[in-house]
Amino acid sequence: MSLFRNANYRAWFVGDTTAVAAVSLRQFAVPLLAFGLTGSTALAGVLVTVQAVVIAAALLPGGVLVDRHDRRTTIRVHAIGGLTTWGGVGLLQVTGHLPVPVFVGLLACGALLTGLFSGATDAALRSIVSTTDYPRAMATNEGRDAAISLTTGPVGGFLYAVAAWVPFVGVALSHALTWLSTFAIRTDLRPPRRERRRAHRELGDALRWAADRRRIRWLFPLFALVNFAVNGILMGLQFSLLEQGYDARAIGWLTAVLAGATLLGAVAANPIIARVPTGLLAVTALVVVSLALIPAALINSYPVILASLGVGFFLIPALNSSMLGYTFALTPVELQGRVQAILQFATSGLASLAPALVGWLLHQWGHAPAIGLFAGLLVLAAMLGVAAEPLRSIPRPPEWKDAPL
Repeated sequence: MSLFRNANYRAWFVGDTTAVAAVSLRQFAVPLLAFGLTGSTALAGVLVTVQAVVIAAALLPGGVLVDRHDRRTTIRVHAIGGLTTWGGVGLLQVTGHLPVPVFVGLLACGALLTGLFSGATDAALRSIVSTTDYPRAMATNEGRDAAISLTTGPVGGFLYAVAAWVPFVGVALSHALTWLSTFAIRTDLRPPRRERRRAHRELGDALRWAADRRRIRWLFPLFALVNFAVNGILMGLQFSLLEQGYDARAIGWLTAVLAGATLLGAVAANPIIARVPTGLLAVTALVVVSLALIPAALINSYPVILASLGVGFFLIPALNSSMLGYTFALTPVELQGRVQAILQFATSGLASLAPALVGWLLHQWGHAPAIGLFAGLLVLAAMLGVAAEPLRSIPRPPEWKDAPL
């Protein structure tokens, strides 16, 4: 049966789509505005890292909040906070009263809201669709995310070219639509009743549960290394192009090519996931991505960069849908928020350092050495994935129940 016959899923999908649109537009506009305000790739990288570090620091307490409280309420709190914060950035920019310290403060506020509450929509999904439908929902989300990214690049570049404040108004409006969508979801989004304990003990329970899972002990560190490397490459390419004088529209088309490859990959994801064992699919995707991004690191050419991203990101939707689908399909409902927070902390905690590091390396070393360092780390991650038998042996989705985490 189609997922979209489920009215609650439809409402959730609309709200999550506008939330993803807000994140995508914000991620596109923040580095550009940071560079515009400071005029330096190194300082812009530091500002982007400040945002990422605050998000990472808030993820673990955020996971406890999401598992303690009605997820409908936490989605609404995040939406209202995002509307206020990013609308404030747009308003101050349009009036010409946005000095760097104020921008940093609003950036940190928006990041704190993201870290504390953004996991609520994903945690709510497990209450809306069945375990068997979960991989299809994840693949659908990957395609949706790619389509949003595909339009965010050119649209964001156009909006930023009109005025730097315009994309942030778009972010604020997207949060408003997310808030409205929660009123159409009829499913009970409260987490299961359980004994309330101190937050650090509840987080400790989830950490121990994750640490006791053989495959999670491989998955989470590998995801962290991959995210750090990919984030460094992508942010480094954007900063390098900005430093060479490319405008926001050129950055937008780079994002669009990446998203277009991801969208095509998302279309192919469901049949690939159904036919190829999850572990084999994951290591194959890692190898393809690591090899495809090497030319972008070594050859400072706009067409080469576009082609490299296009080839490299085709298998990303299948990789994410299968591996994350496997992980969270087998995670108990009452642990969804905390385990997702642990994974996000492991991946974004290290990755949050990448913008500052690559910005500084670009300033000191130039394009090829700086981005080549991150490409080498991605190759290392692919080699570790190939060597990890617990990952290679994960079967296709129908056999997931016989392959415990």
